Amino acid sequence: MDINLFHASTGHVNEFLMRETAKQQGVRLVREMQPCVGCVEAKDGRAPVPRRGTHAAVPFGKVHVDLTGPSSDALDGSRYLIMFVDSASRWQRGYGMRAKSYTLKFVQWFLADMNGIGTPGCFRMDNGGEFTGSAFTSFCCAAGIWREYTAPDASKQNAVVESAVWLAMKGGHAARRHILAMGHVDLSSIPNIGVNGHRLWLASALWASA
Repeated sequence: MDINLFHASTGHVNEFLMRETAKQQGVRLVREMQPCVGCVEAKDGRAPVPRRGTHAAVPFGKVHVDLTGPSSDALDGSRYLIMFVDSASRWQRGYGMRAKSYTLKFVQWFLADMNGIGTPGCFRMDNGGEFTGSAFTSFCCAAGIWREYTAPDASKQNAVVESAVWLAMKGGHAARRHILAMGHVDLSSIPNIGVNGHRLWLASALWASA
């Protein structure tokens, strides 16, 4: 695909992130990148990154990120739930992953899923090693994404996403309990979903967060 057309279709993201998105989607880019008038004009009027603690004024100006786990193995082997929540619109997206070491991979996956929507101006997260490691920080710098970290033991600074994770897990648990309460459904008779369907924790949490 013509790299300039792909650039426009991905919401005028920078070249690094655009190539990462193409790689994630299996798109082969051809021709040379040409100067983009729209990007030049946008950069001239770009607003500063919101200060720590402020509420993003535009969609995807700031995206809150958090994860929970480890839990028991889900059906696909995932043990963690990673959640992304837009500060302005409260739009959210969750993914299951097998280990914290997959965090960067799922951040890239999230950005690929945002194809055509735009690029986050900032990620807000805690000081976990998965967010402070050199691979993650280098990727964010190359992609032009600012990083904000919450202070130790200050969960309220990232309450937007922590609340979303809690509601997803609680909603998923309630859904499984509802199924168990239905007398004509016997989860124990269904292979591979575990006692009382506990291996459905991820699927039910993602359903609750949709």
